[in-house]
Amino acid sequence: MSSMCFDKGIADENADAYQKPLPHNATLCVFNGSTVIFQSCGKWLMPLFELEDFFKTYDGPRNDLRAHDTAVGKAAAVLMVRMGIRKIHANLASVLAQKYIEEINACSGKIIFTCETCVPRLLCATEDMLEIQHDVDAMYMQLRQRAKLVQGVDVRVEQVTAKYGHIKNLSFTVPAGGRLMIAGENGAGKTTLLKLLIGVHIPDSGAIFIDGVHPLQLPKRTIGYIPQATDVVAFSLSVEEVVSLGLERRAKNKAERMQKALMRTGTQHLCTRSFASLSGGEKQKVSLARCLAQNAKLLLLDEPTAALDADNRAMVVEILYSLSVSEIPTIIVATHDDELMRMKNWQHLVLGRAYPCADDGEAHG
Repeated sequence: MSSMCFDKGIADENADAYQKPLPHNATLCVFNGSTVIFQSCGKWLMPLFELEDFFKTYDGPRNDLRAHDTAVGKAAAVLMVRMGIRKIHANLASVLAQKYIEEINACSGKIIFTCETCVPRLLCATEDMLEIQHDVDAMYMQLRQRAKLVQGVDVRVEQVTAKYGHIKNLSFTVPAGGRLMIAGENGAGKTTLLKLLIGVHIPDSGAIFIDGVHPLQLPKRTIGYIPQATDVVAFSLSVEEVVSLGLERRAKNKAERMQKALMRTGTQHLCTRSFASLSGGEKQKVSLARCLAQNAKLLLLDEPTAALDADNRAMVVEILYSLSVSEIPTIIVATHDDELMRMKNWQHLVLGRAYPCADDGEAHG
């Protein structure tokens, strides 16, 4: 047995229980100390995603998480570390997994990682995909996409031309759970493009497919659309009623979902206020709460920070970041905001004349 890190301070006779042979047919066992709290017989990374779901409702102790997995490559190491597992044992481990743990240990504390057999790499495409990557959130999102566990839907725009803005023979794709930032000067067609995606406008030519169908053929509430603050209709409804529009009338946990969305956007104190009485920035935040409550699979935001002060702009950035690594809907944002444009790991589409933005995934319309 090889070991990267050995803690001589372990005195409990059951401290190495997680390193003992796995039960028959089990591929993953997770312990808190010497007590088994989770077991799976699944394949590939699915047991770890099952564990992630398990932790959403598990309220037992998690102060000393340990795991025994049949095979640990870099992907499994990323997921385990993300879930707070600090002692990992594998029947078979890759050098890439060891190197990743070494990087983590060099930056933030000690993870004990042992294995019975070590190989240069596991024979898995995931190992190749993650080999030179270091951004934890980007790797996590890619793993969920490969496992088809993202909330989002794919978007495909094919040779679309529209009357307004610089939208001529425009083509691009956004994968399920992907993130696209649309930039461009005023009049370039950013808002028009979003309205094409929700089916309010019809292109002069070309086609748009969301989850493989025309936007108007999608199930209700698939898309959450937040227009510019100046475009928001002055509803004669309370904030609570506006947020409830995002949920089916008989939705499960309706009150809980609404409360969570209001708290996430810092608008719970506005609950009984008339939506029409709110400022532009408050309306933006309440509209975002509505989309969060409905668990939209495609989130379209038009200048979401335009009417917000610095603190609330930072809140929107944090929510977008959180969504992209947790629920993982497909997110498309039209913006002039440099802070949004600097967010990492976003695809970029520039309409009209050149617009300064990040290089990763940039496309031009």
